[in-house]
Amino acid sequence: MELAANVILIILIGIGAALFFVGSLIVVVTAFGHKQYAYGVLSLLFFPLSIAYCVQYREKGAYASKFLISGVLLVAVSYGLATLFYKF
Repeated sequence: MELAANVILIILIGIGAALFFVGSLIVVVTAFGHKQYAYGVLSLLFFPLSIAYCVQYREKGAYASKFLISGVLLVAVSYGLATLFYKF
């Protein structure tokens, strides 16, 4: 049972991280497309800044925020489940 739980948690965290990464790349493309080069470069270098872009420009970053929010929530829920199953 423990091995199956580990595998499921690793897969969920991996999917969440991939969603966050794809959302960050969409933010970079969107920022460059709207000629906001500072946000594009900073989001490319430091991915969590892409959340700030989506908050500041809600209409422009609406598509990317779907990926970012779902990725963060999936990682957070998976981490919460891991702390319930295993006492770190």
